[in-house]
Amino acid sequence: MKVLPKIPIILSLAIIFSSNAFAGDKNYREMREEIESYKTPLFYEQSVTKAPVEPTKKWKTEENAAESELKIIEKELEEQKQNWEAAIQRISSSQEFFDFESPASQEVRKIAKTEKIKEILKKGINPDTLISTAFERNPGLASAKKKWEASLEKYSQATRLDNILRQYQSFIKDVNTKTSSMRHKGTVFQKFPFPGTLTLKGDIVTKEVEIARQNYLITLRNLITNIQNTYYELIYSNQAIRITEENLALLKQLEGVAYISYKAGQAGYSDVIKVQTRIAKLDDDLITLKEYKETVVAELNKFLNLPSQFPLGNSKDIALTDTSLTFEELIDLGIQSQQELKIIRLKIDKTNLAITLAEKKFYPDFTLGFSYFEDEKGNFVGVGKERESFSLKPVTNTPFWFGKNDAYIREARQVYQSLNEDLKSQKNKLEFDIKETFFLLSTAKRDVLLYKESLLMLAKSNLEVAQTDYQSGKSDFLDVLDAQKIWLDYNLLYQKHVRDQNQALANLEKTIGKKLKK
Repeated sequence: MKVLPKIPIILSLAIIFSSNAFAGDKNYREMREEIESYKTPLFYEQSVTKAPVEPTKKWKTEENAAESELKIIEKELEEQKQNWEAAIQRISSSQEFFDFESPASQEVRKIAKTEKIKEILKKGINPDTLISTAFERNPGLASAKKKWEASLEKYSQATRLDNILRQYQSFIKDVNTKTSSMRHKGTVFQKFPFPGTLTLKGDIVTKEVEIARQNYLITLRNLITNIQNTYYELIYSNQAIRITEENLALLKQLEGVAYISYKAGQAGYSDVIKVQTRIAKLDDDLITLKEYKETVVAELNKFLNLPSQFPLGNSKDIALTDTSLTFEELIDLGIQSQQELKIIRLKIDKTNLAITLAEKKFYPDFTLGFSYFEDEKGNFVGVGKERESFSLKPVTNTPFWFGKNDAYIREARQVYQSLNEDLKSQKNKLEFDIKETFFLLSTAKRDVLLYKESLLMLAKSNLEVAQTDYQSGKSDFLDVLDAQKIWLDYNLLYQKHVRDQNQALANLEKTIGKKLKK
Protein backbone atom coordinates (compact mmCIF):
# COMPACT_ATOMS: atom_id res chain seq x y z
CA MET A 1 0.00 0.00 0.00
CA LYS A 2 1.55 3.31 -1.06
CA VAL A 3 1.31 6.07 1.55
CA LEU A 4 1.52 9.64 0.31
CA PRO A 5 4.11 11.59 2.22
CA LYS A 6 3.07 14.54 4.37
CA ILE A 7 6.55 16.04 4.70
CA PRO A 8 6.27 18.13 1.44
CA ILE A 9 3.12 19.82 2.73
CA ILE A 10 4.80 20.70 6.03
CA LEU A 11 7.78 22.08 4.15
CA SER A 12 5.47 24.12 1.93
CA LEU A 13 3.81 25.63 4.98
CA ALA A 14 7.21 26.65 6.34
CA ILE A 15 8.20 28.21 3.01
CA ILE A 16 4.92 30.05 2.64
CA PHE A 17 4.94 31.38 6.20
CA SER A 18 8.54 32.52 5.91
CA SER A 19 7.90 34.25 2.63
CA ASN A 20 4.82 35.99 3.94
CA ALA A 21 6.37 37.10 7.20
CA PHE A 22 7.59 40.22 5.49
CA ALA A 23 4.59 40.68 3.19
CA GLY A 24 2.03 42.33 5.33
CA ASP A 25 -0.09 43.33 2.37
CA LYS A 26 -1.25 39.77 1.74
CA ASN A 27 -4.37 38.73 3.48
CA TYR A 28 -5.50 35.35 4.81
CA ARG A 29 -7.47 34.43 1.65
CA GLU A 30 -4.39 34.71 -0.51
CA MET A 31 -2.37 32.59 1.88
CA ARG A 32 -5.03 29.89 1.82
CA GLU A 33 -5.23 29.86 -1.97
CA GLU A 34 -1.44 29.55 -2.19
CA ILE A 35 -1.39 26.60 0.19
CA GLU A 36 -4.19 24.77 -1.60
CA SER A 37 -2.60 25.25 -5.01
CA TYR A 38 0.86 24.02 -3.92
CA LYS A 39 2.32 20.98 -5.80
CA THR A 40 5.42 19.03 -4.87
CA PRO A 41 8.33 19.28 -7.28
CA LEU A 42 8.79 16.56 -9.87
CA PHE A 43 12.27 15.59 -8.62
CA TYR A 44 10.80 14.84 -5.19
CA GLU A 45 8.10 12.56 -6.61
CA GLN A 46 10.72 10.59 -8.51
CA SER A 47 13.41 10.34 -5.83
CA VAL A 48 11.56 10.26 -2.53
CA THR A 49 8.06 8.89 -2.87
CA LYS A 50 9.04 5.89 -5.02
CA ALA A 51 10.57 2.93 -3.19
CA PRO A 52 14.05 1.83 -4.33
CA VAL A 53 13.83 -1.02 -6.80
CA GLU A 54 17.12 -2.81 -6.34
CA PRO A 55 17.06 -3.19 -2.53
CA THR A 56 13.52 -4.49 -2.69
CA LYS A 57 14.53 -7.21 -5.14
CA LYS A 58 17.48 -8.11 -2.95
CA TRP A 59 15.30 -8.43 0.10
CA LYS A 60 12.76 -10.48 -1.80
CA THR A 61 15.46 -12.80 -3.11
CA GLU A 62 16.84 -13.40 0.38
CA GLU A 63 13.36 -13.89 1.75
CA ASN A 64 12.28 -16.28 -0.98
CA ALA A 65 15.44 -18.40 -0.68
CA ALA A 66 15.04 -18.95 3.05
CA GLU A 67 11.29 -19.37 2.77
CA SER A 68 11.59 -21.86 -0.09
CA GLU A 69 14.10 -24.01 1.80
CA LEU A 70 11.82 -24.21 4.84
CA LYS A 71 8.80 -24.94 2.71
CA ILE A 72 10.65 -27.83 1.08
CA ILE A 73 11.45 -29.31 4.51
CA GLU A 74 7.87 -28.77 5.69
CA LYS A 75 6.59 -30.49 2.56
CA GLU A 76 8.90 -33.45 3.18
CA LEU A 77 7.64 -33.74 6.77
CA GLU A 78 4.05 -33.56 5.58
CA GLU A 79 4.74 -36.32 3.04
CA GLN A 80 6.27 -38.45 5.80
CA LYS A 81 3.13 -37.94 7.87
CA GLN A 82 0.93 -38.95 4.95
CA ASN A 83 3.08 -42.06 4.35
CA TRP A 84 2.66 -43.06 8.00
CA GLU A 85 -1.09 -42.52 7.78
CA ALA A 86 -1.17 -44.84 4.78
CA ALA A 87 0.97 -47.36 6.70
CA ILE A 88 -1.55 -47.37 9.54
CA GLN A 89 -4.31 -48.16 7.08
CA ARG A 90 -2.20 -50.99 5.62
CA ILE A 91 -1.16 -52.50 8.95
CA SER A 92 -3.30 -55.58 8.31
CA SER A 93 -1.18 -56.37 5.25
CA SER A 94 1.83 -56.92 7.52
CA GLN A 95 2.27 -60.68 7.92
CA GLU A 96 4.88 -60.64 10.67
CA PHE A 97 2.57 -62.60 12.98
CA PHE A 98 -0.54 -63.50 11.03
CA ASP A 99 -1.99 -63.26 7.52
CA PHE A 100 -4.86 -60.81 7.96
CA GLU A 101 -5.26 -60.45 4.19
CA SER A 102 -6.26 -64.05 3.53
CA PRO A 103 -9.82 -64.53 2.21
CA ALA A 104 -10.94 -66.33 5.38
CA SER A 105 -9.57 -63.58 7.61
CA GLN A 106 -11.05 -60.82 5.44
CA GLU A 107 -14.46 -62.44 5.63
CA VAL A 108 -14.35 -62.55 9.43
CA ARG A 109 -12.99 -59.02 9.77
CA LYS A 110 -15.82 -57.55 7.69
CA ILE A 111 -18.43 -58.75 10.19
CA ALA A 112 -16.28 -58.68 13.34
CA LYS A 113 -17.98 -55.56 14.72
CA THR A 114 -21.52 -56.68 13.89
CA GLU A 115 -23.90 -59.04 15.66
CA LYS A 116 -23.37 -61.56 12.90
CA ILE A 117 -19.95 -62.47 14.31
CA LYS A 118 -21.65 -63.93 17.38
CA GLU A 119 -23.52 -66.41 15.21
CA ILE A 120 -20.25 -67.46 13.57
CA LEU A 121 -18.52 -67.94 16.94
CA LYS A 122 -21.42 -69.98 18.32
CA LYS A 123 -21.15 -72.44 15.43
CA GLY A 124 -17.47 -73.18 16.03
CA ILE A 125 -14.09 -71.56 16.63
CA ASN A 126 -10.49 -71.94 15.53
CA PRO A 127 -7.37 -69.81 16.12
CA ASP A 128 -7.64 -67.98 12.77
CA THR A 129 -11.24 -66.92 13.43
CA LEU A 130 -10.43 -65.77 16.95
CA ILE A 131 -7.35 -63.78 15.88
CA SER A 132 -9.19 -62.10 12.99
CA THR A 133 -12.07 -61.16 15.29
CA ALA A 134 -9.77 -59.82 18.01
CA PHE A 135 -7.89 -57.73 15.44
CA GLU A 136 -11.05 -55.68 14.90
CA ARG A 137 -12.59 -55.81 18.38
CA ASN A 138 -9.84 -55.88 21.03
CA PRO A 139 -9.79 -52.58 23.04
CA GLY A 140 -6.13 -52.86 23.99
CA LEU A 141 -5.10 -53.16 20.35
CA ALA A 142 -7.36 -50.24 19.40
CA SER A 143 -5.75 -48.13 22.14
CA ALA A 144 -2.23 -48.91 20.85
CA LYS A 145 -3.32 -47.96 17.34
CA LYS A 146 -4.73 -44.63 18.57
CA LYS A 147 -1.44 -43.87 20.31
CA TRP A 148 0.35 -44.60 17.05
CA GLU A 149 -2.00 -42.27 15.17
CA ALA A 150 -1.59 -39.58 17.85
CA SER A 151 2.19 -39.63 17.42
CA LEU A 152 1.75 -38.43 13.80
CA GLU A 153 0.53 -35.06 15.05
CA LYS A 154 4.06 -34.33 16.26
CA TYR A 155 5.04 -33.63 12.64
CA SER A 156 2.80 -30.54 12.64
CA GLN A 157 4.07 -29.51 16.07
CA ALA A 158 7.66 -29.66 14.83
CA THR A 159 7.00 -26.84 12.34
CA ARG A 160 4.24 -24.89 14.13
CA LEU A 161 6.50 -22.66 16.26
CA ASP A 162 8.80 -21.83 13.36
CA ASN A 163 5.79 -20.86 11.26
CA ILE A 164 4.65 -18.47 13.98
CA LEU A 165 8.09 -16.91 14.33
CA ARG A 166 8.30 -16.35 10.58
CA GLN A 167 5.34 -13.99 10.64
CA TYR A 168 6.24 -10.34 10.19
CA GLN A 169 4.56 -6.97 10.58
CA SER A 170 3.99 -4.07 8.21
CA PHE A 171 2.76 -0.59 9.07
CA ILE A 172 -0.21 0.91 7.29
CA LYS A 173 0.79 4.47 8.16
CA ASP A 174 3.97 6.43 8.74
CA VAL A 175 5.67 6.01 12.11
CA ASN A 176 7.63 8.90 13.56
CA THR A 177 10.32 7.31 15.71
CA LYS A 178 11.78 10.69 16.77
CA THR A 179 8.80 11.92 18.71
CA SER A 180 7.54 9.03 20.81
CA SER A 181 7.66 5.35 21.60
CA MET A 182 5.74 3.01 19.24
CA ARG A 183 3.34 1.60 21.82
CA HIS A 184 0.55 0.91 19.38
CA LYS A 185 1.98 -2.33 17.95
CA GLY A 186 4.09 -5.18 19.36
CA THR A 187 7.24 -6.31 17.61
CA VAL A 188 7.48 -9.75 15.98
CA PHE A 189 10.64 -10.63 14.12
CA GLN A 190 10.58 -12.88 11.10
CA LYS A 191 12.96 -15.55 12.40
CA PHE A 192 14.28 -18.53 10.50
CA PRO A 193 15.72 -21.52 12.42
CA PHE A 194 19.38 -22.29 12.00
CA PRO A 195 19.88 -24.56 8.95
CA GLY A 196 19.33 -28.21 9.76
CA THR A 197 17.36 -27.81 12.99
CA LEU A 198 13.96 -28.33 11.40
CA THR A 199 15.18 -31.45 9.63
CA LEU A 200 16.52 -32.79 12.94
CA LYS A 201 13.14 -32.15 14.56
CA GLY A 202 11.49 -34.11 11.78
CA ASP A 203 13.94 -37.00 12.22
CA ILE A 204 13.23 -37.09 15.95
CA VAL A 205 9.48 -37.20 15.29
CA THR A 206 10.03 -40.02 12.80
CA LYS A 207 11.82 -42.03 15.49
CA GLU A 208 8.97 -41.38 17.94
CA VAL A 209 6.39 -42.51 15.40
CA GLU A 210 8.39 -45.66 14.69
CA ILE A 211 8.58 -46.35 18.44
CA ALA A 212 4.78 -46.02 18.61
CA ARG A 213 4.53 -48.45 15.71
CA GLN A 214 6.73 -51.01 17.45
CA ASN A 215 4.65 -50.66 20.62
CA TYR A 216 1.56 -51.35 18.53
CA LEU A 217 3.22 -54.43 17.05
CA ILE A 218 4.13 -55.63 20.55
CA THR A 219 0.48 -55.31 21.57
CA LEU A 220 -0.64 -57.19 18.46
CA ARG A 221 2.05 -59.86 18.92
CA ASN A 222 1.13 -60.44 22.57
CA LEU A 223 -2.57 -60.54 21.73
CA ILE A 224 -2.05 -63.22 19.08
CA THR A 225 0.18 -65.25 21.41
CA ASN A 226 -2.33 -65.02 24.26
CA ILE A 227 -5.16 -66.15 21.99
CA GLN A 228 -3.11 -69.09 20.72
CA ASN A 229 -2.03 -70.20 24.20
CA THR A 230 -5.57 -69.89 25.54
CA TYR A 231 -6.94 -71.83 22.59
CA TYR A 232 -4.41 -74.61 23.16
CA GLU A 233 -5.51 -74.63 26.81
CA LEU A 234 -9.11 -74.97 25.66
CA ILE A 235 -8.18 -77.92 23.44
CA TYR A 236 -6.44 -79.57 26.38
CA SER A 237 -9.51 -78.99 28.59
CA ASN A 238 -11.75 -80.63 26.01
CA GLN A 239 -9.43 -83.61 25.68
CA ALA A 240 -9.07 -83.94 29.46
CA ILE A 241 -12.85 -83.91 29.87
CA ARG A 242 -13.23 -86.52 27.13
CA ILE A 243 -10.53 -88.81 28.62
CA THR A 244 -11.93 -88.43 32.14
CA GLU A 245 -15.46 -89.27 30.97
CA GLU A 246 -14.17 -92.35 29.13
CA ASN A 247 -12.27 -93.55 32.20
CA LEU A 248 -15.26 -92.83 34.38
CA ALA A 249 -17.35 -95.09 32.14
CA LEU A 250 -14.62 -97.73 32.36
CA LEU A 251 -14.60 -97.56 36.17
CA LYS A 252 -18.36 -97.99 36.28
CA GLN A 253 -17.97 -101.13 34.20
CA LEU A 254 -15.32 -102.37 36.63
CA GLU A 255 -17.68 -101.57 39.48
CA GLY A 256 -20.23 -103.88 37.90
CA VAL A 257 -17.62 -106.63 37.50
CA ALA A 258 -16.51 -106.25 41.13
CA TYR A 259 -20.08 -106.38 42.35
CA ILE A 260 -20.82 -109.55 40.35
CA SER A 261 -17.63 -111.17 41.66
CA TYR A 262 -18.62 -110.19 45.20
CA LYS A 263 -22.09 -111.72 44.83
CA ALA A 264 -20.52 -114.87 43.41
CA GLY A 265 -18.20 -115.08 46.38
CA GLN A 266 -15.14 -114.72 44.20
CA ALA A 267 -14.09 -111.33 45.69
CA GLY A 268 -14.58 -109.30 48.79
CA TYR A 269 -16.75 -106.23 49.17
CA SER A 270 -13.57 -104.19 49.55
CA ASP A 271 -13.11 -104.37 45.77
CA VAL A 272 -16.46 -102.68 45.28
CA ILE A 273 -15.54 -99.95 47.78
CA LYS A 274 -12.19 -99.36 46.05
CA VAL A 275 -13.75 -98.85 42.65
CA GLN A 276 -16.50 -96.62 44.06
CA THR A 277 -13.81 -94.47 45.69
CA ARG A 278 -12.11 -94.04 42.33
CA ILE A 279 -15.40 -93.16 40.69
CA ALA A 280 -16.12 -90.46 43.27
CA LYS A 281 -12.65 -88.98 42.72
CA LEU A 282 -13.08 -88.92 38.93
CA ASP A 283 -16.52 -87.31 39.29
CA ASP A 284 -14.92 -84.48 41.25
CA ASP A 285 -12.08 -84.18 38.72
CA LEU A 286 -14.64 -83.94 35.92
CA ILE A 287 -16.47 -81.10 37.63
CA THR A 288 -13.17 -79.27 38.13
CA LEU A 289 -12.23 -79.68 34.46
CA LYS A 290 -15.57 -78.36 33.26
CA GLU A 291 -15.35 -75.32 35.51
CA TYR A 292 -11.80 -74.72 34.33
CA LYS A 293 -13.00 -74.85 30.74
CA GLU A 294 -15.52 -72.10 31.51
CA THR A 295 -12.66 -69.97 32.81
CA VAL A 296 -10.67 -70.56 29.63
CA VAL A 297 -13.68 -69.59 27.49
CA ALA A 298 -14.11 -66.41 29.56
CA GLU A 299 -10.48 -65.53 28.87
CA LEU A 300 -11.02 -65.94 25.13
CA ASN A 301 -14.11 -63.73 25.35
CA LYS A 302 -11.98 -61.10 27.06
CA PHE A 303 -9.67 -60.94 24.04
CA LEU A 304 -12.70 -60.69 21.73
CA ASN A 305 -14.38 -57.96 23.81
CA LEU A 306 -17.40 -60.20 24.43
CA PRO A 307 -19.27 -60.98 27.67
CA SER A 308 -17.44 -63.57 29.78
CA GLN A 309 -20.44 -65.91 29.69
CA PHE A 310 -20.80 -65.79 25.91
CA PRO A 311 -21.06 -69.42 24.68
CA LEU A 312 -18.32 -70.07 22.14
CA GLY A 313 -18.86 -72.98 19.78
CA ASN A 314 -16.92 -76.22 19.63
CA SER A 315 -13.18 -75.80 19.19
CA LYS A 316 -11.45 -77.45 16.29
CA ASP A 317 -8.50 -79.70 17.05
CA ILE A 318 -5.23 -78.63 15.47
CA ALA A 319 -2.08 -80.46 14.52
CA LEU A 320 1.18 -80.22 16.40
CA THR A 321 3.26 -77.16 15.48
CA ASP A 322 7.04 -77.16 15.19
CA THR A 323 9.97 -75.34 13.57
CA SER A 324 13.08 -76.61 11.83
CA LEU A 325 15.28 -73.66 12.89
CA THR A 326 18.26 -74.32 15.14
CA PHE A 327 18.97 -72.48 18.37
CA GLU A 328 21.69 -70.36 16.72
CA GLU A 329 19.37 -69.42 13.85
CA LEU A 330 16.67 -68.43 16.35
CA ILE A 331 19.14 -66.16 18.17
CA ASP A 332 20.13 -64.37 14.95
CA LEU A 333 16.50 -63.99 13.90
CA GLY A 334 15.53 -62.65 17.32
CA ILE A 335 18.27 -59.99 17.32
CA GLN A 336 16.97 -58.75 13.98
CA SER A 337 13.23 -59.03 14.61
CA GLN A 338 12.38 -58.54 18.29
CA GLN A 339 10.34 -55.38 18.79
CA GLU A 340 11.84 -54.57 22.21
CA LEU A 341 15.32 -54.47 20.68
CA LYS A 342 14.08 -52.28 17.85
CA ILE A 343 12.57 -49.82 20.35
CA ILE A 344 15.86 -49.51 22.25
CA ARG A 345 17.75 -48.94 19.00
CA LEU A 346 15.22 -46.26 18.01
CA LYS A 347 15.58 -44.58 21.40
CA ILE A 348 19.35 -44.58 20.95
CA ASP A 349 18.99 -42.93 17.53
CA LYS A 350 16.45 -40.46 18.91
CA THR A 351 18.74 -39.49 21.81
CA ASN A 352 21.64 -39.03 19.42
CA LEU A 353 19.49 -36.73 17.27
CA ALA A 354 18.38 -34.81 20.35
CA ILE A 355 22.02 -34.26 21.32
CA THR A 356 22.80 -33.00 17.82
CA LEU A 357 19.77 -30.68 17.94
CA ALA A 358 20.82 -29.33 21.33
CA GLU A 359 24.30 -28.65 20.00
CA LYS A 360 22.71 -26.81 17.08
CA LYS A 361 21.10 -24.50 19.63
CA PHE A 362 24.57 -23.10 20.26
CA TYR A 363 24.13 -21.41 16.90
CA PRO A 364 21.61 -18.56 16.80
CA ASP A 365 18.52 -18.35 14.65
CA PHE A 366 18.63 -15.57 12.09
CA THR A 367 16.22 -13.03 10.64
CA LEU A 368 16.29 -11.28 7.30
CA GLY A 369 16.31 -7.97 9.18
CA PHE A 370 13.83 -5.90 7.19
CA SER A 371 10.40 -4.37 7.84
CA TYR A 372 10.57 -4.32 11.61
CA PHE A 373 10.72 -1.50 14.16
CA GLU A 374 11.75 -1.54 17.78
CA ASP A 375 9.58 -0.08 20.52
CA GLU A 376 12.14 2.58 21.40
CA LYS A 377 12.50 6.36 21.14
CA GLY A 378 14.62 8.24 18.68
CA ASN A 379 18.15 7.71 17.38
CA PHE A 380 16.79 5.66 14.50
CA VAL A 381 16.60 8.40 11.83
CA GLY A 382 18.31 11.65 11.07
CA VAL A 383 21.95 12.69 11.41
CA GLY A 384 22.17 11.46 15.01
CA LYS A 385 20.87 7.97 14.41
CA GLU A 386 22.72 5.10 16.04
CA ARG A 387 21.36 2.30 13.86
CA GLU A 388 18.92 1.78 11.03
CA SER A 389 15.20 1.54 11.73
CA PHE A 390 15.34 -1.43 9.41
CA SER A 391 18.36 -3.34 8.20
CA LEU A 392 19.34 -4.31 4.69
CA LYS A 393 21.15 -7.52 5.68
CA PRO A 394 20.38 -10.67 7.65
CA VAL A 395 20.71 -10.39 11.41
CA THR A 396 21.45 -13.13 13.95
CA ASN A 397 20.43 -13.18 17.58
CA THR A 398 23.69 -14.28 19.16
CA PRO A 399 23.31 -15.70 22.69
CA PHE A 400 25.61 -14.24 25.32
CA TRP A 401 26.23 -17.63 26.98
CA PHE A 402 26.92 -20.64 24.82
CA GLY A 403 26.93 -23.02 27.80
CA LYS A 404 23.25 -22.69 28.64
CA ASN A 405 22.45 -26.17 27.18
CA ASP A 406 25.49 -27.92 28.66
CA ALA A 407 23.56 -29.59 31.48
CA TYR A 408 20.90 -30.92 29.12
CA ILE A 409 23.51 -32.25 26.71
CA ARG A 410 25.43 -33.96 29.50
CA GLU A 411 22.20 -35.57 30.68
CA ALA A 412 21.32 -36.68 27.16
CA ARG A 413 24.74 -38.23 26.70
CA GLN A 414 24.35 -40.17 29.95
CA VAL A 415 20.94 -41.37 28.74
CA TYR A 416 22.55 -42.37 25.44
CA GLN A 417 25.14 -44.49 27.27
CA SER A 418 22.43 -45.97 29.49
CA LEU A 419 20.40 -47.01 26.45
CA ASN A 420 23.42 -48.74 24.97
CA GLU A 421 23.73 -50.75 28.17
CA ASP A 422 19.99 -51.52 28.01
CA LEU A 423 20.54 -52.84 24.50
CA LYS A 424 23.19 -55.25 25.73
CA SER A 425 20.97 -56.33 28.62
CA GLN A 426 18.01 -56.92 26.33
CA LYS A 427 20.14 -59.02 23.99
CA ASN A 428 21.24 -61.16 26.92
CA LYS A 429 17.63 -61.51 28.06
CA LEU A 430 16.58 -62.43 24.53
CA GLU A 431 19.21 -65.18 24.34
CA PHE A 432 18.13 -66.60 27.70
CA ASP A 433 14.40 -66.45 26.86
CA ILE A 434 15.01 -68.23 23.56
CA LYS A 435 17.15 -70.82 25.30
CA GLU A 436 14.51 -71.46 27.95
CA THR A 437 11.61 -71.61 25.49
CA PHE A 438 13.60 -73.74 23.07
CA PHE A 439 14.31 -76.16 25.93
CA LEU A 440 10.59 -76.36 26.76
CA LEU A 441 9.78 -76.95 23.09
CA SER A 442 12.40 -79.69 22.74
CA THR A 443 11.28 -81.39 25.96
CA ALA A 444 7.64 -81.31 24.94
CA LYS A 445 8.49 -82.75 21.51
CA ARG A 446 10.37 -85.66 23.06
CA ASP A 447 7.57 -86.34 25.56
CA VAL A 448 4.91 -86.27 22.85
CA LEU A 449 6.91 -88.74 20.78
CA LEU A 450 7.56 -90.97 23.81
CA TYR A 451 3.92 -91.20 24.87
CA LYS A 452 2.57 -91.50 21.33
CA GLU A 453 4.91 -94.27 20.15
CA SER A 454 5.50 -96.16 23.38
CA LEU A 455 3.87 -95.36 26.72
CA LEU A 456 0.25 -95.10 25.56
CA MET A 457 0.38 -98.46 23.86
CA LEU A 458 2.06 -100.06 26.87
CA ALA A 459 -0.51 -98.57 29.26
CA LYS A 460 -3.38 -99.83 27.13
CA SER A 461 -1.85 -103.34 26.95
CA ASN A 462 -1.27 -103.31 30.71
CA LEU A 463 -4.93 -102.49 31.37
CA GLU A 464 -6.17 -105.21 29.05
CA VAL A 465 -3.87 -107.83 30.65
CA ALA A 466 -4.90 -106.79 34.16
CA GLN A 467 -8.59 -107.12 33.30
CA THR A 468 -8.04 -110.57 31.78
CA ASP A 469 -5.98 -111.78 34.73
CA TYR A 470 -8.56 -110.52 37.20
CA GLN A 471 -11.41 -112.26 35.43
CA SER A 472 -9.36 -115.49 35.40
CA GLY A 473 -8.44 -115.05 39.05
CA LYS A 474 -4.72 -114.62 38.40
CA SER A 475 -4.49 -111.09 39.81
CA ASP A 476 -6.06 -108.84 42.42
CA PHE A 477 -8.72 -106.24 41.62
CA LEU A 478 -6.34 -103.55 42.84
CA ASP A 479 -4.05 -104.39 39.94
CA VAL A 480 -6.88 -103.59 37.56
CA LEU A 481 -7.49 -100.23 39.25
CA ASP A 482 -3.79 -99.38 39.13
CA ALA A 483 -3.65 -100.26 35.42
CA GLN A 484 -6.71 -98.10 34.80
CA LYS A 485 -5.16 -95.14 36.64
CA ILE A 486 -1.94 -95.45 34.63
CA TRP A 487 -3.98 -95.48 31.40
CA LEU A 488 -5.85 -92.35 32.53
CA ASP A 489 -2.72 -90.49 33.64
CA TYR A 490 -0.78 -91.31 30.50
CA ASN A 491 -3.57 -90.08 28.25
CA LEU A 492 -3.82 -86.83 30.19
CA LEU A 493 -0.05 -86.38 30.15
CA TYR A 494 0.07 -86.95 26.41
CA GLN A 495 -2.51 -84.21 25.82
CA LYS A 496 -0.64 -81.98 28.25
CA HIS A 497 2.62 -82.42 26.30
CA VAL A 498 0.80 -81.68 23.03
CA ARG A 499 -0.47 -78.45 24.60
CA ASP A 500 3.00 -77.63 25.92
CA GLN A 501 4.61 -78.10 22.52
CA ASN A 502 2.15 -75.80 20.77
CA GLN A 503 2.39 -73.18 23.52
CA ALA A 504 6.18 -73.34 23.54
CA LEU A 505 6.29 -72.57 19.82
CA ALA A 506 3.80 -69.70 20.24
CA ASN A 507 5.93 -68.27 23.05
CA LEU A 508 9.06 -68.72 20.95
CA GLU A 509 7.48 -66.66 18.16
CA LYS A 510 6.53 -64.03 20.73
CA THR A 511 10.09 -63.90 22.07
CA ILE A 512 11.62 -63.59 18.62
CA GLY A 513 8.97 -61.16 17.38
CA LYS A 514 8.22 -62.96 14.15
CA LYS A 515 6.18 -65.88 12.85
CA LEU A 516 8.44 -68.89 12.38
CA LYS A 517 8.53 -71.22 9.43
CA LYS A 518 6.86 -74.49 10.27
